Amino acid sequence: MKKLNIYIGFILIAIISCTERMDIELDASDTKLVVYGGITTDTMSHLVYLSQTIPFNSATAPQPVSNATVYIEEGENRYDLTEDTNNPGHYYTASNVYGKSGATYKLRIENVNIGGLTEFDAIAQMPVLNEGYQTNYLDSINVTYNTNWEGWVINGFAREPENLRNYYMFRVKINDTNYSDSLDNLVLIDDKFFNGNNTVGAAFYFIADKDTLKPGDKVTLELCAISEDYFYYLSEAQTASQPQFPLFSPPPANPRTNLTGGALGYFSAYAIIRASYVMRDEDFEGVKG
Repeated sequence: MKKLNIYIGFILIAIISCTERMDIELDASDTKLVVYGGITTDTMSHLVYLSQTIPFNSATAPQPVSNATVYIEEGENRYDLTEDTNNPGHYYTASNVYGKSGATYKLRIENVNIGGLTEFDAIAQMPVLNEGYQTNYLDSINVTYNTNWEGWVINGFAREPENLRNYYMFRVKINDTNYSDSLDNLVLIDDKFFNGNNTVGAAFYFIADKDTLKPGDKVTLELCAISEDYFYYLSEAQTASQPQFPLFSPPPANPRTNLTGGALGYFSAYAIIRASYVMRDEDFEGVKG
């Protein structure tokens, strides 16, 4: 099988606008369906994006897959997704859809023709959450400047639940604009070393550029409770997107997928817990000019 560099859109993580370049083993004539998207505990229009792989040296952009039938099933419930007429390949649920703790979701994609296949699916389970998880998992945050690192540390005050092995993805918004807009800006941790403990001002996130923040800015930390499999998918995707050393080393293994039919990408289900902090004048005392 010939090894090629290709652009693939499946590393748009957690419905953030970012595309990473990766080394993937793929035959030049082998076209794959690329799927990203998922369902969260937010009540909103949830996105599933469909496209096709292209060779790295192609002069064309990745082609979206239009006119597919896309829906999500949960028990006896079915949520049909509608393609955005202004954005081909972008399929959305109704705006009142939200995910539930412990529920299992099945993504179905029909009426496509990719590599001779017409149907694809994926299954994702929402992590089981303690009742009142919005405060049980993350109570509050603050933001402090670290003079040694010359950057901002987002500190979390949380009550980590006992008797559950949990996996987390941390993202940040500044004034409701995504700061975590690439794989490199996602923080992934599990609770191996602090299961069931309170985290009193633990460092959850670091912003390297001291000029990123100014007084009055609202910093929002999103703690996303994700599944173990999605945690390892993201970890593998981060590794695959990094430069390989030595320079001529073979490409890393493809990130895992939960999609059938040889499709690439991941369909996820996760909870989002948020806490915000508004920057004060006194937070900037001692910040180097």
